[in-house]
Amino acid sequence: MPKILLVDDVDLFLELERAYLDGCGYDLVTASSGEEALQRLEKISPDLLLLDFYMPGMDGDEVCRTIRKNPRWAKLPILMVTAAGKPEEVQRCLQSGADDYVTKPVNKPELREKVARLLGEIKRRTSERVAVQMPVQVRDGQRLQVASASDLSSKGLYLKSSAPLTENATLEIKLELDDGKPLTLFGKIKRMPQQQNEGCGVYLIHPDPNSKELLDTLVKSKKIESLQQVEDVQLSQRLMALEDECGKLRSEQDDALRRIGELEQENLEFANQLVQVEDVNNNLTNLYVASSRLHSTLDREETLEIIKEVVINFVGAEKFAIFLHDKGSNQLCFETGEGFEEDDSFADVPLGEGVLGETAVSCESYFLQGAIGDGSDDLLTPIVAIPLIIQGKMIGVLAVYRLFIQKEQLDSIDYQLFSMLGEHAATALFSSTLYGRSERKRQTYQGFVDLLIK
Repeated sequence: MPKILLVDDVDLFLELERAYLDGCGYDLVTASSGEEALQRLEKISPDLLLLDFYMPGMDGDEVCRTIRKNPRWAKLPILMVTAAGKPEEVQRCLQSGADDYVTKPVNKPELREKVARLLGEIKRRTSERVAVQMPVQVRDGQRLQVASASDLSSKGLYLKSSAPLTENATLEIKLELDDGKPLTLFGKIKRMPQQQNEGCGVYLIHPDPNSKELLDTLVKSKKIESLQQVEDVQLSQRLMALEDECGKLRSEQDDALRRIGELEQENLEFANQLVQVEDVNNNLTNLYVASSRLHSTLDREETLEIIKEVVINFVGAEKFAIFLHDKGSNQLCFETGEGFEEDDSFADVPLGEGVLGETAVSCESYFLQGAIGDGSDDLLTPIVAIPLIIQGKMIGVLAVYRLFIQKEQLDSIDYQLFSMLGEHAATALFSSTLYGRSERKRQTYQGFVDLLIK
């Protein structure tokens, strides 16, 4: 049974990783810091390391570099978990010796597929490849060269280079799209031939969703070109051999191609539906783990910290704040948040003022329409504002100003996740606040009783 060491300083995220990998036949062991992971490495002898990038003390890339210095762990598969997946962050992961990465909020199918791939459990190709002959620029460390790419897919390519390349080396690959624009990708050499001049297999690592989408489009266009070339040759041969029946055959061929197009469209629509269902399931799993953690304590400060962990790790918020309603002043007061500068000041927000105040009054969630990639630095105008409502009463607002993952716009799935999270957060805050008041009263009464008894 393969043993996987999960390393993260957030207990909540360790629980999520366990839930995603449970039932896959792995022995799961955890560590809460980079230092603890290094201490336990020799004793545990894992088959794979799932390592958080940002941690107090030693960051994930420092842990990875330390591990790679030991010849025993030179080939230990390491999958890094990052918060943003920005190109410079991906480069740090790969340069430190990581084999691949996933971004938070983690997608369950993607995590399982990459873990299985790194453990060598996937022996077949999982994406369609198309034969191409494309010149590409390859940077191997400080060395830049022109090579030839063939057998292209969304997961990898076959690379022929005049200069020798080493197995497991990290490459920066720049290829040209159909519109002439360059596309830069990162890859790991995963398959070396017996003969050096035969080329090598490269597993591609996508720095952002946009690059993946561009690569998928390029693969599809090359596939269409390939099919068209084959189709033209076959059609010419038929016309020469069966000139008298040309019209009939062409008609049949057009009908067949039209039907193939219809079937491909139906398959695409069905695949999109499956992706949407999987996204919903992924969010529900996240919410289940988060809600169980939220309702596991009645300590108000601990509840606020758990809400912050959930918003960062499950929602993927880089900058956000929680405002609570002060009944005395009838204003929203900043309670806690993440992503702000240390010297930032937070004035109380009157009800009805700005997006925050309007959300508190209307008790309806606000979602910015259109592009949200740059986020917002205006305290009164977040990209998302969720009222915290319990028993019909507004007790505060959760405001999100920027997400780690650069999305063009919010989807309906995001609306559901934010709204359900707001309900659980409101209930947990109300319960912990009520319990705190009751506990203070109990202590006061206990003090009176102790005085009377003395």
